[in-house]
Amino acid sequence: MTDSLPTYERRPARDRFYGWRPEIHHPEPGPGEEFPPGPRAPLAIQSLRTWAARNTYWPKMRERYGDTFTLRVAPVGRMVIVCRPEDVRTAAQGGPDVFPIGENNLLFDPLIGRGSVSALDGAPHRVERKRMAPAFHGRRISGVVSIMEQLAAEEVASWPVGSTFALVERMRRLTLKVIIRVVMGVEEPRRVADLSTALTRVLDVGTLDLLMWIWPGLTRVGPWRKVVAGMQRADDMLFEEIARSRRDPDREQRPDVLAMLLDGDPDDERVRVELLTLLLSGHETTAVGSAWMFERLLRHPKALVRVLEGLDDPDDEYRKAVVKETLRVRQFIYNFGRRLAAPVELGGYHLPAGTFVWPSIGAAHTDRGTWGEDADEFRPERWLEPDPPSRVFVPFGGGVHRCLGALFAETEMEIILRTVLRHVEVRPDRAEDETPVMRHIVQAPQRGARVRVVRRLGS
Repeated sequence: MTDSLPTYERRPARDRFYGWRPEIHHPEPGPGEEFPPGPRAPLAIQSLRTWAARNTYWPKMRERYGDTFTLRVAPVGRMVIVCRPEDVRTAAQGGPDVFPIGENNLLFDPLIGRGSVSALDGAPHRVERKRMAPAFHGRRISGVVSIMEQLAAEEVASWPVGSTFALVERMRRLTLKVIIRVVMGVEEPRRVADLSTALTRVLDVGTLDLLMWIWPGLTRVGPWRKVVAGMQRADDMLFEEIARSRRDPDREQRPDVLAMLLDGDPDDERVRVELLTLLLSGHETTAVGSAWMFERLLRHPKALVRVLEGLDDPDDEYRKAVVKETLRVRQFIYNFGRRLAAPVELGGYHLPAGTFVWPSIGAAHTDRGTWGEDADEFRPERWLEPDPPSRVFVPFGGGVHRCLGALFAETEMEIILRTVLRHVEVRPDRAEDETPVMRHIVQAPQRGARVRVVRRLGS
């Protein structure tokens, strides 16, 4: 199976910033084609507002220009934002013949490396997804639930009673440990700590660090050089773990994802890319989603009471509804992107091939026409209603590119919710909602979902 894809080229972290850039051009509309209207602000302004605050900028542009509008954003160029739920669904479920994902996700190549399943289309994507998918089947996930519970209980035991802290940071620490243990199979405490430190440096790429994507020469300068050195350290440690797993005579009996990824003797670089793909797609998103889950639930006492009533039921449907409702009203990923491989009609506009289209998950998840007048409200009960109307719910994307770890993430969030509430009583530090802000590609609570542990409970 691995012979269906070429051998992955191993490159130093610094070199990945050179030669990665997608072909940028501004397609011209042909007969019967046109671009929707949009602001005339300078490219720098539109770029800054899109990258730093699109969760507030795009809704304002939607009010001014309608459900479909055009922006100019570096380093992509012209892009079309679509907000109608039916258009978001069309793009999410569309095939690579019209809606390929690869070129849009080349933006992640410098972090991950070339060949990530998130940046492949067609036959290469099918082969790579087939390699990785078995690790996320329901039966395998059920087999690691006890590990998730153990790690969550250990994390909660470290929370100081009476002190206020940002839940996002605690969730990041927990979800990283879950990945290191469940995905990589590492248990020895010192190795876990070293990996956590190295991988955190990759995950903590800041806004100014993104300048390396535009000017790769910065990788040899001051603070950017330190970032690249951290990325290289993470690469080296991943290769060490891959080598360690290859030598393990009991590898076939191990339940971790890394052991499974080594089946068929793939090259080390491919496995490193796969591990980093899982790390970047499954760590920050699940951590932020879990923090939002408590931020919303703790400010809705009736929903909290209902969750507490079902804690002893491992299959409580209301707890599952809380997870889904959190992912709906507080989208950790605000949008996804496609570059059209063929002309298509979206939002009443015939767009030419080559157009970058960024569908807004945030708009689709809060559309009053499909979710009702209470679309902005946190109401888990809506997921338990009989025969709900057709709605667009795509927190993990859709179609052939739906996130491989979607079930894993939802299960982990549910386990975290149940474990935390069984061990401690927590309250928000203030009654006011926390404001959603963009942190790179993730929409996070502005103050980190700050909470206070009131008291410890029996197990």
